[in-house]
Amino acid sequence: MFETNYYLYKIFQIIGDIEEIKGENRFKVEAYRSASKKIIMFPEDIKSLYESEGLRGIKERLRVGDAIAGKIKEFIETGKVSKFESLSQEVPISLTELLKIRGIGPAKVRELWEMGITSVDDLEVFLQKGEAKRVFKDPSKVYENLKFYKSQRDLLLMSEAIPLVKSFTYEYRSAIAVGAFRRGEPLIDVLEFAVSEDDAFKLAISGRFEGGYWLWGGERIPVKIHIYTENDLGEVLVYSTGPEGHVKALLKLGDIRGETEEEVYDRLGLKFIHPFQRHDGSEVDLAIKGKLPEPVLPESIMGDFHVHTTFSDGSMEIEEAVLNAINRGYTVVGLADHSPSSGYAGGLNEERLKEKYSKILRLREKYPYMKILFATEVDIKSDGSLDYPDEVLKMFDLVIASVHNWKEDEDVTPRIISALKNPYVHIIAHPRGRVLKKRPSYMIDIDEVMRVAEDEGKALEINANPKRVDLDAYALMDYRGYVSINTDAHREWDMDFMFLGCAQASRARIPKERVLNCEESGFLKKII
Repeated sequence: MFETNYYLYKIFQIIGDIEEIKGENRFKVEAYRSASKKIIMFPEDIKSLYESEGLRGIKERLRVGDAIAGKIKEFIETGKVSKFESLSQEVPISLTELLKIRGIGPAKVRELWEMGITSVDDLEVFLQKGEAKRVFKDPSKVYENLKFYKSQRDLLLMSEAIPLVKSFTYEYRSAIAVGAFRRGEPLIDVLEFAVSEDDAFKLAISGRFEGGYWLWGGERIPVKIHIYTENDLGEVLVYSTGPEGHVKALLKLGDIRGETEEEVYDRLGLKFIHPFQRHDGSEVDLAIKGKLPEPVLPESIMGDFHVHTTFSDGSMEIEEAVLNAINRGYTVVGLADHSPSSGYAGGLNEERLKEKYSKILRLREKYPYMKILFATEVDIKSDGSLDYPDEVLKMFDLVIASVHNWKEDEDVTPRIISALKNPYVHIIAHPRGRVLKKRPSYMIDIDEVMRVAEDEGKALEINANPKRVDLDAYALMDYRGYVSINTDAHREWDMDFMFLGCAQASRARIPKERVLNCEESGFLKKII
């Protein structure tokens, strides 16, 4: 179950990458990548869907065209996709990994391929040779990017972990995902599961588990197993969820025993501490004193303030974005498209802003129970000014400011501080600019940015997109200002990662009163 989904996800992802390397048009490339994402986020087994509803069910339920649906059918019936087979004979699959390294695009990959460089290891050797200067303006910078990528390549983003967890827990129905996954960590080094004795035995004899690796979808996935019985499930969950500092703090209070986690904490004289809040043990001390804030959970969130639409680089039409917010139980959504300087993202000029606003007005009449915010993600320019003048900014219900372009040796701190001091700015998006497994943060004094945000009463975004998770809990531990938890959604499924931002706020002990999209903050009453 779900293994078909995983195979197809990888196959379409690789087809898209190879087509891009070959120079195919971007619409064709995007079709394969979009299909890959739709498949991995699909909540059902695609093979079972095909068996029950046929090709029509595949097209309608996955919302894919004839070409993609035909390849799905081919794989289910034959175990192969001929397009993938032919492309992988033509282009080494290892070449696609080079696209994951910052600063290397498809044209550069083609050039490297012509030189016989077909893997990350080949590239690493090449970059240390003098001839690399004929290919790259600054080989040392590319080498630095390569080393960063390699430092995180074997770690899982939450978006990569979820389909694997979903598959494992379907195969082994007693399994409960624990460890870093359950705590909502930005990067996960190993998937951990608490399983019953029966399922542990089933796994052991399956031929799919060897040397700490689960063999699934043609890959070797690091997995750690914790066995529980009916009598000790609670203590196993506490130990296996961790982390070590939390467990040690509990052990100072007494034995960790119980059939449920709630019983474990109750025996120790504590209220239940949510996995999102478990950290280094200091949360236990706060709980003893009654000073640990309630966790910020998805059900605490009124809405997503940072959602992109087809007006810039999002894939959702405005009404589609509103409906997706409604379907998630939200009462508010911020439609925050890019400003003009984000040319690559189709930023809005003033004429298109008027068009977007008129559509929002019509949707407000159609969905009167939904607060639809006319919002923007406005670029902070190199001189610290914003991409729209103040007379335009004051038209918006919500202004989110962010940096998208910077020089490698530039300290962006002054730019962000300048934006924080603009009277129309409410939130700074993804303040450190990092992309996990792709690039580190730009140069920024985040402590100074936090101090100014506190002084100005402005919010810093906890960007819940799995590729960013910026800011994370560890950066926020000493911050005492406002945050806004947003998914920065460009596609519908991005909106499902709100929980990942909630995990960061909860572990950083940020109370709901300081989360703009929690009712307790009173923020909406101030801006509407």
